[in-house]
Amino acid sequence: MSYINFKSVVKKVNIKPGGVKEIVLEVSDEGLKGYLDSLCEMVDLKVQVALESSVINYNITVDTSTEKPITNYEVDEKGFVSEVKEKGEQAELELGMPEEKKQTKEEKREADKKTIDEFIMCGLSPKDDDYDFESLVKRLHDGETYMKLANELDLNSGKIVEIIDEYRKSVAPLAQKWDEWRKSQGEINELTAENGKYQEKEEETEETETNNDDSEDGVA
Repeated sequence: MSYINFKSVVKKVNIKPGGVKEIVLEVSDEGLKGYLDSLCEMVDLKVQVALESSVINYNITVDTSTEKPITNYEVDEKGFVSEVKEKGEQAELELGMPEEKKQTKEEKREADKKTIDEFIMCGLSPKDDDYDFESLVKRLHDGETYMKLANELDLNSGKIVEIIDEYRKSVAPLAQKWDEWRKSQGEINELTAENGKYQEKEEETEETETNNDDSEDGVA
């Protein structure tokens, strides 16, 4: 049985006689590298297809007077993202003054699903009372299917996709800020596979050198 997993762009859907829909996918040469022969063998065969967007669309609320988001975030040295209150808003809260009404509008934004999932798998995204999204997303990246997750949670596959995507949308602004932070760190920090947290490479290097010195002393 042939199996192919590749990224593509859905270019169009053609409606044909007899209720048949023809889906046209566009794939780069690199995207089909090593798979072309297997794909050719599938021509005129029945196949099982699962399409998932690699982009997450979400909305943010913008102040119409400044054209800036009304909610801002900051990232601490460990990668934790928190909401930042403007000085005026913070003073109003402390004094118990009514919050100033702002004219706002909703704007659509998009984010790379890979970035959002990496943020979730780091264990840095907000926890949910009903689902362990860190575990669910990790399992998807390990190759498990939405169907398997849905069966375990007694849901249909469409519902579990909806639940996880809604969570991705809710944390997308935080993930974007976190992504800016980690890129600004350059080579200082790296994601460790063991605990999903960030730690400094320099500290790891120093610890390794210390351990090596101890080993050499022991041998001597």
